[in-house]
Formats: sequence, structure tokens, C-alpha cells
Amino acid sequence: MNQDRRTMLLASAGIAVILMYAVDTGYRKYIEQPTQRYEGELKSVDSKLQDANTSQVTGRRLANQLDECAARALPYDPALARSRYQDWLLKLVEEHRMDSASVDAETPRPIETRSRTNKRATRLVGHRIGYTLRARTTLNRLTDFLHDFHRSAQLHKIRSFSLTPLVNGNQLDLSLSIETLSLQSTERQSELSMLVRDEQTFPPRERFNEFVSRNLFAKGFSKSLGQVRLNAITQNRAGELEGWFAVGSPPRTQIIATGQILDLPLHTVRVKSFDQTRVELMVNEFDCWISLGQTLGDVLGNPATESEEP
Repeated sequence: MNQDRRTMLLASAGIAVILMYAVDTGYRKYIEQPTQRYEGELKSVDSKLQDANTSQVTGRRLANQLDECAARALPYDPALARSRYQDWLLKLVEEHRMDSASVDAETPRPIETRSRTNKRATRLVGHRIGYTLRARTTLNRLTDFLHDFHRSAQLHKIRSFSLTPLVNGNQLDLSLSIETLSLQSTERQSELSMLVRDEQTFPPRERFNEFVSRNLFAKGFSKSLGQVRLNAITQNRAGELEGWFAVGSPPRTQIIATGQILDLPLHTVRVKSFDQTRVELMVNEFDCWISLGQTLGDVLGNPATESEEP
């Protein structure tokens, strides 16, 4: 009797274990696994949705950038863009009185992008057009040229340039490589962009006067200019004002009137006008005032050493 009861209990326990295993297997198969699969699919959809939103934001930002670039770019016709920008560059060169200037324009190179749907298909975006400018100029005029070049908001940039000092360094042999972009999205067919940069976004021209006055390319700056001292201002028999300059070491006096040039190696120093106690000079294309007792080194921020003082 007890043995039969024990057998029934064991059979009931075995059946219970089998039922629990079946229930667990069914739960995993029909509830847990589908739930995990659906949760994974939901995460994948959320990730794709986030990527799509990010792509939308990026697309809108790129579209705005493209609109901004289109407003600054050269005309969409590459032939007209090539000639119009070359004319603009030559006009800028002429405005800043560069000598022996030449501008060579390269053949426009197409810019294409691949289609997302068809990898073999391409779409024309625009053209790259390169220019090479060669000229002879001074540091002062070159600084003016670069300032106006940067002020123009056209879609252009200087890729490289080289400067070779000539003779005494007051003249520079310039070679400039420029790259421009012509975009198909530009509405202008033949006219260049007239946009200019905000004056607050880049330094004013006056900020570079000290750099120009030092002229790193000129030889013997401190010795030659540092020894030019204004000693007196007088009038000649004709009533014209004259400046008495001590030049060199040992010093020798040069009496110079308006419009005349000091006899000075390596530099060009011209008298422009007179005030009561000072004289306006043009030093290597740079205008400055020198007062009685001062040297040009004092004025230009590079005073002579004690051994160079008269």
C-alpha cells in the first residue's frame, strides 16, 4: 500500500516536472523570445529614426551652407567665370600699382558627386578654376592687396605664394596661386559676387603698419634707418621749408625739401610735408611723422643701438 502511494507520488512529481519544463519551454518560445526579438526590432527602428533625424538636420545645415556658398561663388558658366574673375584680379592688381603683373587662368576642372541610388551616375556640382599671379611690388602695396583680397567675400582662397626680395629688399617678386569655385547652384551666369566681409571679422589695415614698417625683407634696416635723425627745420632763401637730417655714422648732414629723397642706401625716404616741429616722410611706401631729435628707428619701432648713435 505504501509502495503504491510512493509510486504515485513519484509519478505525480515527474509529471509536474515535465509540465513545468513544457510551460518554461513554451514561455521562452512564445513569449520571451518574441518579446526580445520585437524589442530588438524596436531599437533598430529607433536607431534608424534617430539617424534619419540627424541626416535631416545635417541636410538642412548643408543646404544652408550650399546657399551661402552659392551666393559667394563664381558664375555657373565656367568660361564666363574664368574670364570675369581674371578681369577682377587684374583690376585689383592695377589698383595697387603692381609692376610687370600677369594673371594666368587654368582650364576649369569639373566637380562631380556620385548618386546615392545609382553608384554609376554622377551629378555636376561646379568647377574649380586656378589662377597664378606674378608681379613685382612692395611690401606695403602687397599688404594692401591682400587686405582687399580678403575683404572680398567671393569663394576664393590663396593656396600658396612665394616672395623673393629684389636688390635691397624694397621690391618683392611675387608668385601667388589662387583657387576659385564656380557652382551650378549659383543664380548668376556671368556676374561676380559683390558681397564683402564684415569689417568686424578681420583686422583693419592699420593693424599691419608695424609689420610693413619693419620690412623683414629689407637688408640693414636698423643700421641705415636707425641712423637717420631730424636735427632742424629751416627756410631757404625762397621761403621753402627744409629738413636737416643727420645720416650715417659718422653723421653727415643732408638738407632736404618737400618732394626730395634722402641719399640713403637700401631704403627710399621721401619728404612729403612739414609741420612746425616735425616732418612727414614716406619710408618704403609707408607714411610716418618724425619729430625734431628723433631717428627713423625711434619712429618705426627699431631704434639704433648705442654704437650706431651719431
